[in-house]
Amino acid sequence: MKIRTGFVSNSSSSSFIVMVSKGMSEDDIRARVAEYVGPMSNFFMPDFRQNLIDTIVECKGDMADLEEDLKREQKWIKDHPDYSTDELDQIQNLIDKNVDYYEGGFSDNGDGALQAWLCYESFKVERDGFYMENTGGY
Repeated sequence: MKIRTGFVSNSSSSSFIVMVSKGMSEDDIRARVAEYVGPMSNFFMPDFRQNLIDTIVECKGDMADLEEDLKREQKWIKDHPDYSTDELDQIQNLIDKNVDYYEGGFSDNGDGALQAWLCYESFKVERDGFYMENTGGY
């Protein structure tokens, strides 16, 4: 048996991905994120919501990296037929629609209560050229 004597963290984190129609303005992206995240976080102060929106919009990803990650995941899934390809297929369909994407993560010991709250919440939204998914609780 081993006994740990140093600092032990019991933190949680989440990851998010946002995909938008190519060329959607930053103002439109901010409005969409606020539209979907705002109602879920009404009990937080507006500056927390604004911090979350800023965090998402500042995390624009490189499409080549996303496509490489997707290929790696598709290969892994092929070797593990017990897993569903639904989410990967959905992301591939979005990529095929010529989108911009944003990705990142939150930590419950990060920048504010809203980010901590999102570490325990999962949701998915897809509508009108906007896709947002947050996977929390790990």
